[in-house]
Amino acid sequence: MASAQTPVPSRGVRSATGRPAGAASSARSRSGSRKPVRRKRGSSRRWLWLAAFLGVLWALIWQAPASWLSAAVWRVSGQRVLLAQAQGTWRDGSALLVLEGGAGSRGATVLPGTVRWTVGLANLWRGHLLTRIDWPAVSAQPLQIDTQLGLSQIRVALRPAGDGPDAPWQGALPLTVLDGLGTPWNTVALRGQAQFTLRGLHLESVAGRMRLGGQLQVDLPDVASRLSVVAPIGSYTLTITGQGADAQVDLRSDKGPLLLQGKGVWNGQALQFLGTGRAAPGNEAAMANLLSLLGRPEGDHIRISI
Repeated sequence: MASAQTPVPSRGVRSATGRPAGAASSARSRSGSRKPVRRKRGSSRRWLWLAAFLGVLWALIWQAPASWLSAAVWRVSGQRVLLAQAQGTWRDGSALLVLEGGAGSRGATVLPGTVRWTVGLANLWRGHLLTRIDWPAVSAQPLQIDTQLGLSQIRVALRPAGDGPDAPWQGALPLTVLDGLGTPWNTVALRGQAQFTLRGLHLESVAGRMRLGGQLQVDLPDVASRLSVVAPIGSYTLTITGQGADAQVDLRSDKGPLLLQGKGVWNGQALQFLGTGRAAPGNEAAMANLLSLLGRPEGDHIRISI
């Protein structure tokens, strides 16, 4: 009769490594779960580095010096406008405004006073920039420049800061600033004040073509010239009125020994102007030099054509 055998307690099945099979399976499971964690950590580091780079880049742009803006203005203006002694940043800075005659020109004129600007970026996400210009030597009214950026067009509007879009902005500059633009301005050497009024003035660039709206009026009272022994030579008014695709240009004399008048059209790319000039009776000899520079003789007057 077979003897009863005492059951041996089960110790579990071991793997080839000597560890229990369940432990080996659990280890493999833990080992497999670590790999995605390492990938997530690597991906997180890349995002952190990218965020840090973008943050540094934005800080550099945000605090970019005013000299960067000066270089941009210099290039865009064809080397005719320079922001000299620029201080601050491109968002909040100041400079002296210098007019030059372009590449190769030796003449330059520093405009009076210091120009200070402040650029508001609160609505940049909507493509809207708001710039305030303070130039006490030219106008007691701060000038506000509204810039609207679009995919295919840019609109720039000028008005007095804090006023409506059609409110007039007035300022004045000495005519000596024109000397820095080179020939023929430095030859004619006009003297006097240019008093200008902007009303609802705005400029649009649509598909590469410029359009002017609103009105710019420049009053030139009692103008003198180095080429004339008679002073003043006259008082004049230049008016530019934007009308859709074209802007109308009108020049007239108010008084003086040199009488000028004419009309023209600016189509956003070029100016076409036709006018006449003549000496008031008794001033023909005194105005002869100026008239010869302004246009082609036709009888008792000269024809001005641009």
